Amino acid sequence: MSMFSPKLSRRRFLAVGGSVAAAAALGSGLKAVKAVADVQETKKVAGVSKHIASSCEMCVNKCGLIAHVVDGRVKKLNPNPKFFKSRAMLCARGNAGAEEPYNPERLTKPLVRVGERGEGKWKEISYEEAYVLLAKKLAEHKVKNDNRNSVAFISSEGFQEEIFHYLVQSYGSTNTVRHPTLCLSSVIQGWSSVYGVYPDADIRNSKFVLMFGSNRAEAIITPDTIDFQKNKPEGQKVVYLDPRFTNMAAKADKWYPVKPGTDLAFILGVINVIITENLYDAAFVEQFCDGFADLQAMIVPYTPEWAEKECEIPAAEIRWVAKEYAKAAPAAVVYPGRRTSWYVNDVYFRRACAILTAICGCWDVPGGICPKASVPVKNLDPLFPYFEKTDDRIDQASYGSVKNRMPKDARSAALPAAEVAYMGEKDGSWLRFRDSVLAEDPYKVDALVVYKQNFIEAVPNRAKTMEMLKKIDFMAVIDIQMTEVAYFADLVIPESTYLERWDSVHNLAGIQPIATFRQPAIEPVFGTKSMFEIAGGVINEMLKLPELWDDADPEEVEDFKLDVVEDIFAQPMQEYIKRQLADQPGAYEMMMKDGVFYLKEEATYGSTRTNPEFRFKTRTGKIELANVKYAEKGLHSLPLYERPRQPEAGKYRFILGRHGYNTHTGTQNNGFLWEIQKENQLWINTEEAKKLGIATGDYVKVTSAVGEQTVMVYATEKIRRDCVFYAHGYGRLSPQLSLVYKKGASQAAILEDYIEPISGNSAMHETFVSIAKA
Repeated sequence: MSMFSPKLSRRRFLAVGGSVAAAAALGSGLKAVKAVADVQETKKVAGVSKHIASSCEMCVNKCGLIAHVVDGRVKKLNPNPKFFKSRAMLCARGNAGAEEPYNPERLTKPLVRVGERGEGKWKEISYEEAYVLLAKKLAEHKVKNDNRNSVAFISSEGFQEEIFHYLVQSYGSTNTVRHPTLCLSSVIQGWSSVYGVYPDADIRNSKFVLMFGSNRAEAIITPDTIDFQKNKPEGQKVVYLDPRFTNMAAKADKWYPVKPGTDLAFILGVINVIITENLYDAAFVEQFCDGFADLQAMIVPYTPEWAEKECEIPAAEIRWVAKEYAKAAPAAVVYPGRRTSWYVNDVYFRRACAILTAICGCWDVPGGICPKASVPVKNLDPLFPYFEKTDDRIDQASYGSVKNRMPKDARSAALPAAEVAYMGEKDGSWLRFRDSVLAEDPYKVDALVVYKQNFIEAVPNRAKTMEMLKKIDFMAVIDIQMTEVAYFADLVIPESTYLERWDSVHNLAGIQPIATFRQPAIEPVFGTKSMFEIAGGVINEMLKLPELWDDADPEEVEDFKLDVVEDIFAQPMQEYIKRQLADQPGAYEMMMKDGVFYLKEEATYGSTRTNPEFRFKTRTGKIELANVKYAEKGLHSLPLYERPRQPEAGKYRFILGRHGYNTHTGTQNNGFLWEIQKENQLWINTEEAKKLGIATGDYVKVTSAVGEQTVMVYATEKIRRDCVFYAHGYGRLSPQLSLVYKKGASQAAILEDYIEPISGNSAMHETFVSIAKA
């Protein structure tokens, strides 16, 4: 099947109503948000009014905001005009954050389970009782298993995650699992394997942007989303590949509905043209790159004609992209993206994107790919005791015995079978972690402490996650709402929302680096505590239990009491912030007043190109087109393409994507956002819907090898015939998320748990499903 045709170009979609639907969807959302803003703007506000500079936590971007507070209540959140990373913007979700402190279902008191797990029966306790209970449970599991790693700590990114990790290090487990292997670990690994770093794209100055599935019109990343919408330079061309016609496709100059799993074939075809037609930057390659001869030999068979047969994009279009990219270089980018957990060979695809950028010299120049710069913020980096009763990470200690789950095709045969080649030290690998816990290999993990990560709805194969929880004797969860993980926990500790607490300073590295923090706009509405206060309280109780310190050097424990307990947790967070900014005169005052700290607004380019002493963080010190360490590990030093398996007749590939309304599973129960999207819908091609006898508004059962969900149909031309899609965050199991409880369908419930074994990322576009009328 070839979907590409002039009849299905962007203009064709605009004509047949795709853009109308997209505009209507986006327009309805903006209208709802505008309505909220208008109500707040037009009310005559009386009472004591103040404006507090802080930063948003409704998604990962941490945009600057000014909270308008009247009589101790948040009336409105406005954008911070000095926060240039978000181009002085606050999006719909950011506006909706004003509801978070007052959400009627937020957690307000610590809870201990009194019924069966998942039965929803709780007893309220005090924070002090919660600290005592958690400290005793940590000691109990350390003694019972003679291994601190029997307790695993799970978290997601955020300003207080570093404080959570202070608690982890105070206990001494190395079993930490973070979010990257559900998100972007393959893109970090792929680009870092070429440049030694994970870079940014200078969208604002680029003449040509090649983008794969990063739906920036909806999946908001600042400043890129705003630059596409408002700051697109004259003449910039945007080429977008995605099996779906998203709002980003509507914004692009060309959209290619690429056959799923074949993006690597497309990019190899582009590289073939650039090398064989001598369109690359020979001088840059000669000075900065290593391995070009190997690449030149490898790329010969990957012609555009070969690529067309794989990816179903015409060879003439591949040639056009190659020539336009080379003509725009060095002000041209292959957009790295963020959530890149697609296929089992994803790192090879990301490497190919980085290689195309390199051979055209699009590195560290305006409009190209650039290394991230940072603001000078002091890393306090306190020392923690070394504990003897600590083992290796379970997802590494199980290498060789716990096998990686991968589909049976040629791609898997060329990848590690029972290990992760490059696992993040703190991140771990979620799928290997869960399989190792289930196997109890090589030891038992029977307790979890979780901060902000709702892994029941985030990790593929929800049924297997629930099986893992049967191995867990005790689980404590720190969060602001009763997520699924909290609902199945034994102890729940409420955290204050981001509008009620101090957060430490964080560097938002990038082409224009900026630092920000959080300060309370209001007092905690329900007397809740921050992670900083919770960690301090638990550590104080841990110090009362000698069995938690008997495998550490007593002198190190005494130093820990002074350096961590007294100097950090016994002080207010403001002192921590002062110490972070102590080396920069005026920085603390600037942060308190403006909510930001930076040295300059202008970007700096070229430091890695003009400094003769500069070495890339690679084995050769150069940009490695052929990676030296990969070859030593038995991996392919250059990007290897193998044809992916395709769904059999009657089945569809289930693909994921983001949108502008919600963030992962965290915001669907927000009342403002729920007004915009009340349940998710299954995108299915109109012709396929006709074959199945279903239409928009019908309900269908979506069935995979691991689960089944019921969801409403959205029949549309805006998706290939071999794919289906629905949004994340619905079909929830927690009754205390009542707006979305059992509404719509869960992704985690039907996704199979295949792994990309170079980075440890989940491969979330490898699931095939069948569709039947409900």
